[in-house]
Amino acid sequence: MQKLFYKNIHLVDFTATVTACFPAEAENQYNIVLDQTAFFPEEGGQLADKGTLAGMEVLDVQISNNLIYHILSAPLSVGSTVSGCVDWEQRFDFMQQHSGEHIISGLIHSHFGLDNVGFHLGLSEVTMDMNGELTWEQLRFIEQEANKVVWQNLPIIITYPSTQELAALEYRSKLELTEDVRIVDIPGVDRCACCAPHVDSTGQIGLIKITGFMRHRGGVRINILCGGRALADYQEKQSSVTDISVQLSAKANGVSDAVNRLREENQRLKEQATTLQIKLLDLALETLPDPSESDHALLFVEDINDITMRNAINNLVTKYNGYCGIFAGNDEKGYRFIIGSSTKDCRKLATLLRETLHAKGGGSEPMIQGSVQADCLSIKRFFE
Repeated sequence: MQKLFYKNIHLVDFTATVTACFPAEAENQYNIVLDQTAFFPEEGGQLADKGTLAGMEVLDVQISNNLIYHILSAPLSVGSTVSGCVDWEQRFDFMQQHSGEHIISGLIHSHFGLDNVGFHLGLSEVTMDMNGELTWEQLRFIEQEANKVVWQNLPIIITYPSTQELAALEYRSKLELTEDVRIVDIPGVDRCACCAPHVDSTGQIGLIKITGFMRHRGGVRINILCGGRALADYQEKQSSVTDISVQLSAKANGVSDAVNRLREENQRLKEQATTLQIKLLDLALETLPDPSESDHALLFVEDINDITMRNAINNLVTKYNGYCGIFAGNDEKGYRFIIGSSTKDCRKLATLLRETLHAKGGGSEPMIQGSVQADCLSIKRFFE
């Protein structure tokens, strides 16, 4: 089988002869083998090319024992000549991402001595795993250096060294390779064994952006975007920042400070609201029957936070011998509740609430909490 993508990475339209066709593992799908193909299969950490074959969508492309299998939803006749068309937009996108990954991996290796031990190129994200830790400051430095490589528009050179040449060559590789090794060389930046398609020169990558990282298995997992993906990400974030800056009446470069001021103001207002809630709750508590007149205390309020409710319940159970409950909300949207008792098992009450009023929640013997969609009158009748 001829791999046309190695002869001409820009080739998208081709014709080929069907040499085999047989059912795939999935129902109503077929493996198609051709005498030559421009479709790059899922390999080297990236997904397969998309496109059409004989006018049908290529569902997947896999490789096994050096044979490439095109998966279609219908069979093709062995010996027939078919036309294929590779989705160039995805192909070029993948080329940008993979070449950008090589630049970052090479720079991290040369500057910090770390190796790329894992790589995934999907439709929406690119991740690379390094076998050591890096800081955000170090990654920002690598990002800057990587884009300098893009601006230099260095050629990306593909070679197939002989066994003797390979033995004397210094290159990155996750596997021990001895023959038919394809070397992708970015002069002065990176040299790596790789089977995937790459752009012709670093300038075609356009832009390299590191969007995040996290600790992963003793090292770091880095998220990157290159080329069109990086531009789309920038446009989306710029739109968001612009929208936020308009809403906050702040300049785009001052959004962070404006959000911090808003957060501090929100915290201040929450504290004021909590103080007012406590005062209102204290007034409402005064309407409860005297403990000498009733074993239970039941109170309905419009809105109150859980901490204030819990503190009030802790206080009430020292005065009342039965159940003490506070229900926050209204008949239309339902109620949140906390119920406690110093003498009774609240878990039994939780069971009754679920069976009778379809309440949700639970807790321990001295206290339960949850929510219920019943109206105030039904809840009062339940306790009566």
